[in-house]
Amino acid sequence: MNKMLNIFPSSEEQKEYVHKQLQAYNSNYMKGFSDFSCHMEENGAIVAGIVAESVGDTVEVEFLFVDESCRGRGLGQTLLEHVEAEARKQGMRRVLLNTYSFQAPGFYEKMGYRAVFKLEPAFDEFFQSYFLKEL
Repeated sequence: MNKMLNIFPSSEEQKEYVHKQLQAYNSNYMKGFSDFSCHMEENGAIVAGIVAESVGDTVEVEFLFVDESCRGRGLGQTLLEHVEAEARKQGMRRVLLNTYSFQAPGFYEKMGYRAVFKLEPAFDEFFQSYFLKEL
C-alpha cells in the first residue's frame, strides 16, 4: 500500500516544472513542438502577448492578452496574424484556440476562425468556445 502524499499549491515555477515534465513525456509520442509565443512592449512594459506552441501540424494558442489601455489598436490581430504567418512558414496546417463569451469570440470569427465546439454554460452564464482555423 502506498503512503498518501500531501498536496500543495503550486508556484509559477512549480507549474512550469510540471508543464516541462509533461512536454518531455509527450515528446515520446508527439513530434514537432515549436514555441510561437511572442509579445509587444510599450515604454518597456509588456502590453500584449500570445502564448502558443505547436503539436505536430497544429498550433495551439493558450493565451492571447492585450492590456485594457491598448485595446482597439489592432495589437491582438497583429499578434495572431504573426503567429499564423510563422506557423505557415513551418508547415503548420491549423490553429486551435478557445475563449469564453466574456472574452472575444467575435474577434476570432472576424479573424476567420470557425467554432468547432461550444460548452454552454461553462460556468455561471458564460460559455466557452473552441475555434479552429485552417492555414
